[in-house]
Amino acid sequence: MKTPLLLLLTFVATVTMQAEIPPFTIESVLSALATSHPQATRVTDELPAGVVAHENIPYAERAETKLALDVYRPAGHEKLPAVIIIHGGGWVAGDRTMERPLARHLAARGYVAVPVSYRLGTPGRFPAPIEDLRAAIRWLRRHAAEYDLDPDRIGAIGGSAGGTLAATLGAANGLPELAGAAGPGDPSGDVQAVVDIDGTVTFLDNRLIEISETQPSPYWEYVHGPYEANRATWIAASPINYVTRRSAPTLFIKSTATQPVLAGREEMATRLRLLGVTAEEMQINGTPHTFWLVHPWFEQVLDATDRFLRAQLKHP
Repeated sequence: MKTPLLLLLTFVATVTMQAEIPPFTIESVLSALATSHPQATRVTDELPAGVVAHENIPYAERAETKLALDVYRPAGHEKLPAVIIIHGGGWVAGDRTMERPLARHLAARGYVAVPVSYRLGTPGRFPAPIEDLRAAIRWLRRHAAEYDLDPDRIGAIGGSAGGTLAATLGAANGLPELAGAAGPGDPSGDVQAVVDIDGTVTFLDNRLIEISETQPSPYWEYVHGPYEANRATWIAASPINYVTRRSAPTLFIKSTATQPVLAGREEMATRLRLLGVTAEEMQINGTPHTFWLVHPWFEQVLDATDRFLRAQLKHP
């Protein structure tokens, strides 16, 4: 039972966390990098030749909102591997349109690429985003014939908060506690490969605990607030705690940014490898945290992602 003092501290933190959240868009990213990384430029959002777009498709309805996704794929009827793309924004900001350039370029390389929306803020407290993303994966499997995708070859890519969510999906393959609300006869919500781009894989880091207790912020909404009052959720929301032999092969693409604190990736990669699961780590030097969204680093991320997915999803 929470003491009166702890209840008061939780209330104060919650009120503080309701402060205005700065936007997380391509424009805000470029603006933030203008001084520290002036070489950063926008990635074209044009649809590549030969790529077909199906946008703004509802896949689930929650009490708060309708959730949608986009589907990009090469023209034709070959059955292709699919990959969902999960945007960042600290679980409180951002939207799937930020990932459309990556999706369109992956589609040009032969994937069915699917940026996905999920609940944010208070409605998006753990495990709600995982439930949404599992629902999106099940939706893809149910519509596999319509979009000529292979339901047995679905991966997940995410950046920052989206990287944490992608890592959680892959780590928790086959575990009922994070399977989402699957009905009788529903297809699996598991994924066959993960690319985590600068997303933390554990919240149980002393630096994060200290920050949460001293600097209440909207960004702690996902784990229900500061550590002391929400320890069980901090543990449950950490993908490293779900690693088993059924976890998905994972590529960790890392920046050299010192903020935000991104903990546990080396340990999770080692744990996966000890259990016989492929895990790779790649660092791109001189990069800000949002590097995957902009040039001159976008192509490196695209190439590394394509190489890894091509191997893991058996895409010739």
